[in-house]
Amino acid sequence: MANNLMSDVIDGYRKQVLLAAFSFKDWVYRVFAFLLTTSFILWLSVFIYVTFYYSYVPAISHIRPVHLEFNSCQETIGVCSNPFANVTLTNQRQLLQSNQPYNIILDLELPESEANKQLGMFMVQVTLTGKNGKFIAASKRSAMLRYKSWILHFLGTVMFSPAMLLGPVMEEKQTLKVEMFSEFLEAPDNPVTNVRVEIESRWLQLYSAKLRIQAEFMGLRYFMFYWPTLSATIGISTHVVLLSFLVGYVWYRLLNPNQVVVRVGLNRATSSAALSTVPSQPTIATVEPQQSDDAQSKTLEQRRMEAREILMKEKKRQLTSPGVFTERVRSRSFSTVPAMARSPSFGSPLRIQELTPAPTPPMMEEKEGTVKRVTFE
Repeated sequence: MANNLMSDVIDGYRKQVLLAAFSFKDWVYRVFAFLLTTSFILWLSVFIYVTFYYSYVPAISHIRPVHLEFNSCQETIGVCSNPFANVTLTNQRQLLQSNQPYNIILDLELPESEANKQLGMFMVQVTLTGKNGKFIAASKRSAMLRYKSWILHFLGTVMFSPAMLLGPVMEEKQTLKVEMFSEFLEAPDNPVTNVRVEIESRWLQLYSAKLRIQAEFMGLRYFMFYWPTLSATIGISTHVVLLSFLVGYVWYRLLNPNQVVVRVGLNRATSSAALSTVPSQPTIATVEPQQSDDAQSKTLEQRRMEAREILMKEKKRQLTSPGVFTERVRSRSFSTVPAMARSPSFGSPLRIQELTPAPTPPMMEEKEGTVKRVTFE
């Protein structure tokens, strides 16, 4: 009896160790799955935000150099035609984004020469064309050097003379920014591909010129461009929350392990011949009625709870009934429930032993279910 008690204690500890090992293994799997899912959601959110940013927010500016051309005079020194230039924006289908306002600005770098001062105002014309030279828009603007009195010019020359002596660090020049188009909207079916620039004065002296197309952001584009860190934080966080809800919904609706349905129930029928082999002792045999598919579909946790309840009921029943009582119950799980037996001497400790499944009796035409047999000696 002491050996049986010791074996029961050892067996109980062994089961507890196995249960703890399986629980730790399941915990490790859950942590790994959580970290993997979290990293996937985070990187996917970053990818979605970056893709949306570069597709929704266009480039802030496009700069093209303007190389002016003119006809030289044959008999005298000087320019005999107005300087002009053809600027190609793109060889592709479209450079500017539709429904986005742009400011088209012409930057002219002019020396503060006497010729430019005496020239005064001059006109600049910019013409926008599409494919095959299709006219889109044209604009004319006036410009001139900013006026400086001789005293300001003298004082500035004296003050910055050391820097002027170094060469290109400080030069006597002015940069004129002539805004040709304000909030220009490009038509989707007729994009701008070429720009013609013409200065309507052949006596103007200049160093260089460039065409600048500046995007005028408004609304969400303004916020995303001028507040990139804050907008990225809000955008990525929003995508993380939405993807987390989506993954949680898919997990609990489609991939939840607690919803794995196990069909239980014995498709075995007992025959009268098999029951007649039982010794002539008072025997009570009951057959449970056939249950529906929903009642037979149980999870592993439910089957464990049922087995635990059966064990507790049998313990109470054996403690309250005298004599030798042995009951074998086939569980609805894939293994048999341990049977409990007590010696004839009332009050002796209970002994739990594992029972193997009974042999399958011959088949007969009866309702399928679970056979529960109770034998009194």
